[in-house]
Amino acid sequence: MSIILIAQDPEVIGRCRHAVSAEHPLEVVGALDVVRERIRALAPATVLVDAQMLTKPVDAQVADIVAQTGSGKVVVLTEVFQEDEEIALLRAGAKGCCRRGIDPDSLERVINVAQSGGVWVTRSLLPRLVLELRKATAAQQAPTPLKPSGGKQVAERLATLSSREREIVRLIVDGATNKEVASALQISERTVKGHLSNVFQKLGVTDRLKLVLLVRGQ
Repeated sequence: MSIILIAQDPEVIGRCRHAVSAEHPLEVVGALDVVRERIRALAPATVLVDAQMLTKPVDAQVADIVAQTGSGKVVVLTEVFQEDEEIALLRAGAKGCCRRGIDPDSLERVINVAQSGGVWVTRSLLPRLVLELRKATAAQQAPTPLKPSGGKQVAERLATLSSREREIVRLIVDGATNKEVASALQISERTVKGHLSNVFQKLGVTDRLKLVLLVRGQ
């Protein structure tokens, strides 16, 4: 099973070479524009990504790499630990997050966990993950039914919403912030804002308060 490393930094490349056992050949890809081609050609078991190769926010690009790998596991090496960034990377489908300066022995453990189907996260992130899971579970268990005021015309507007837009509306009506909506649906806050903009336009409202009043029939 091959491993692809997306990196240019010689120190990162050296540590990764030491971390990978001889039975897993490592191919270094130093340019993003050839990543798709190499993933298709090698079907790697694991893809290691040096976050310095990506532009911030990195989660969208990581999600694209995850989609390309299929069953492959993606591990991201970041400069420093940032809680929100690591949560976003996990939502994007990454199976592991660690620091760029990680020692080879520790990196080998990260790779082994990812390849075995597990997820490697920074230990201090665990309480946040538990909280996010509880929020998501609560949001899914008690959705607010969409009961619009304004009769047939408003009902017709609501019918134009996509299933994802209706999920977002339910959460907003229940009082969730954009950040909490993103957490519950495992999407970025930028995506939430984009969906809300479409919702406002379709329903003919200009802000969250008017959306809530419309849906609650007030």
